[in-house]
Amino acid sequence: MTSQKIIYTLTDEAPRLATFSLLPIVQAFTKAAGVVVETRDISLAGRILANFPENLTANQKVADQLTELGELTLKPEANIIKLPNVSASLP
Repeated sequence: MTSQKIIYTLTDEAPRLATFSLLPIVQAFTKAAGVVVETRDISLAGRILANFPENLTANQKVADQLTELGELTLKPEANIIKLPNVSASLP
């Protein structure tokens, strides 16, 4: 049996502030059920870093987590909590 997992997206502005109160609640409920919660950064800052790595050091480079989540949605086991944000559209 595979372990159950939920992906929680980290976003910008007001939804990011809401994360500070909502994410601990989600983690408390899912922990009791044995479900792991992982986070992915799809904020505008994260998207810029992922798409323009030319001037970044190796430590500063980040993966394009929005694209990774898009690929994950094609799998039936995907379970994603995505809050609204300005950077979730494709350029």
